[in-house]
Amino acid sequence: MELQFLKAFFIAAVLGFIIGLERSVSFSQENEEGFAGSRTFVLISVLGYLSAWLNTKASCFLTAAFVILGILVISAYFLKVFRFSKQGTTTHIAALITFIIGVMVYYSLIEFAIFTAVITVVILNLKTKLKKIETNLSQKEINAGVLLLIMSFIMLPVLPNKTIDPMHLFNPYKTWLMAIIIASLSFIGYLAIKFFGEKKGILFTAAAGGFISSTAVTASLSAMFKQTESSINTYVSAIAIANTLMFARVLIETYITNPQITEIVLLPYLAAVAYGGVFSYYFYKKSQKSVQSSISKLEKNPLELNEAIKFALIFAFIYALVEYTNTKYGNLGIYIVSFISGFTDVDAITLSLGELSKKSLGLEYAATGIAIASLSNTVTKFFIVLFFNKKLALKTLLFFIPEIIILLSVFLLA
Repeated sequence: MELQFLKAFFIAAVLGFIIGLERSVSFSQENEEGFAGSRTFVLISVLGYLSAWLNTKASCFLTAAFVILGILVISAYFLKVFRFSKQGTTTHIAALITFIIGVMVYYSLIEFAIFTAVITVVILNLKTKLKKIETNLSQKEINAGVLLLIMSFIMLPVLPNKTIDPMHLFNPYKTWLMAIIIASLSFIGYLAIKFFGEKKGILFTAAAGGFISSTAVTASLSAMFKQTESSINTYVSAIAIANTLMFARVLIETYITNPQITEIVLLPYLAAVAYGGVFSYYFYKKSQKSVQSSISKLEKNPLELNEAIKFALIFAFIYALVEYTNTKYGNLGIYIVSFISGFTDVDAITLSLGELSKKSLGLEYAATGIAIASLSNTVTKFFIVLFFNKKLALKTLLFFIPEIIILLSVFLLA
């Protein structure tokens, strides 16, 4: 007997056992009787593997085996419905998938088989969590989610991704995309607060959104605080987390485009990240241990669509200003462009200067332009917070002012 055959046979059996074990544990916890446990799932996966092997010797054997298994699974389902008055096809479908996994192993699709098995176990294990989500979701939240999908996949694709005005400044696609980002972060934050509580939900939103757009996160969190005005330390910590991740993101972007720039900006940006991390942790510990959720105040507008569109229009105006300055001054106005670019975000200017530094722009000029954009972006985010709530803005000064001083002083020394 070939060693490769035995090895693949063993892999198929193990994958079937993993899925079956999850089913057995789930049935045990819920005090239910299932039609298939860990042993049965091992045999189903092995059946799939052997059927694929025998199909090379007897045509249509694989199809016949799958049909017979399907009949057994369907019979088990109807027995469950008529005898025990219970519904649910999750385990039955998992059995059919397990058979296919065994077939995949035989055809040397082992990586795909393992991936499929892992995803299957994860989905099976999400039953309790999904039930909680389904129970807690209201029609208003479903409608908000549908509206967000319409905004993203129906309205956005039809908008022209180019300037449409005579001066070539206004881009409808980018403006609406920013509105979608703001609305999405607001919706994610809303759901996170509802399911995890205000404290954990806000921090989760900040950490996740900080990798996409710290400017958008700052606007979304400030708008949320404007409605609730509770747990200010939590919001300060969250805004600090999002903006600290911005500095880390710039380091990654410079390394991707031109590692030589990273060598210049490494120390100041690491210092900024270090301070942001300490500050965020300090205010996280200062926030209330048990924060009462203010979700009732947020239920009127889960998407914060008005604030999202308002902020997107501001973004469009600033973006047009950046385009105009860049066209008028070109490389001579690199610092001006960097400063103005920071009003919206630092990613575009960081990537642009990184690419230019490999061709026509000096490393020092590129690094300085990136630093200027980062400082400008930090100041802009303070004014965004101030636009929404003065009380929150004053508190965030404890983060923004030292962050600016640290980045600027260490950069000049370096």
